[in-house]
Formats: sequence, C-alpha cells, structure tokens
Amino acid sequence: MQVSFTGIKNIGYIKTSFDYAKLNMIKENDQSWKRIFQMTGPDFQLEEGYLLNMQLTDDFNGKHYTEFKNALEKSNLSLSDFRNPINNNFLNIFFNREFYKENGKILKDTIFSINDRDIMIKDKNLPLFTYLARTIREISQKPEEKFVINEDYLASEELSKGMCMGDDLKKIFGENYYNEARRMHNPSDVKDCAKLMDNLLQSEMYDYFNR
Repeated sequence: MQVSFTGIKNIGYIKTSFDYAKLNMIKENDQSWKRIFQMTGPDFQLEEGYLLNMQLTDDFNGKHYTEFKNALEKSNLSLSDFRNPINNNFLNIFFNREFYKENGKILKDTIFSINDRDIMIKDKNLPLFTYLARTIREISQKPEEKFVINEDYLASEELSKGMCMGDDLKKIFGENYYNEARRMHNPSDVKDCAKLMDNLLQSEMYDYFNR
C-alpha cells in the first residue's frame, strides 16, 4: 500500500477586487445611508478580498490540524467557536480590506475571518495569527507538484458549500461548476493568492506593532 503524505491538501482560493474610484462607484448601502441622514460619508476607493480554503492533516509533512488547535488554545479561544461547520478538518481563511476617503484622508478597514468567524489582531490572538501567517507562507512557497487535489473532493458538497460559506457554488455556476472548481484549485493561482494574503497580513501586523 502506498502512503501519501500531503501536509495540507485540497487548497482552493477566491480573489476579488473592486476599484470604486476608477469605476466612479459607491456602495449601495452607503448611498442609502447618505440619503437617510443627508450627510457626507466615506467614499469607498478600493475593496480587495482573499480567501483560502484547505483541508488540514496531521502526517509526516506536519501536524497542521494539531497546530491549529494549539494556536487557538494559546490564544484562549475555543475550538468549538472556530470549528469549520462543513468539515472539522477544513480551515477557511478570509481577508477583506477596504480603502475609503473621508475628510480628505485615505483610511482602511480590514476584516479577518477564520471558518466564518471574525477575529481581530490583538495581543491575546497573536499565537493564532502567527499560525495563520506560517500556514499562508507555506502555501505560497509550496512546490506546485506537491499540491494534492482529490478528484472526489472537486465534485463534493463539502467544496460547493464550504468554499464560500453561505453560498452553494453548484447553484451559482451551474453547468460550469466543475471547470470553476478546477480553476479555483490551480496551484499557481493558489500560490499567487497566498502571496498576496501574506503581504496583507504582514502589513497589518506591522501597523499593529507600530501604532
């Protein structure tokens, strides 16, 4: 019997970017807010979102699932609060950052979400963010030939409902679902997304320690 050591497998990504300034757009909810209060609010300039979804394993190439649990424990966070609702071994990492102009200044808001639960950078949570940074960087540097994607996973409900939580990708993409699923798990594109997430997290950590 051949044993396959994967470390982390079935890694997929989603990347979005909306340049409101270039498109001369403003978010619908902010338009409503301005109409109701007849005031000038923030003008959104740019929004970028990055998502990695993966299956953590404990094997010869690393105890990634155990390390995730240990990072939560060191941050005094409960595994039950951050357990993935689709698969206990899944880790869904989502970063969203918005740049907006207010009173002549460019400001930003950043949201970090782990398994569909928001979490802030603060001293208590640093062990978890250290784990996330290490995992994201490992993916960004992982040789493409080392990526393992299970064919049955691509067709599974775990992927279609667990990749973008709250949405069913099979319903969204219809007959194009399988091609989209393969595209979202292309190793080269996954690595590129991980590099961008690594840069974003480094930037936010730098701001946190130098505020």
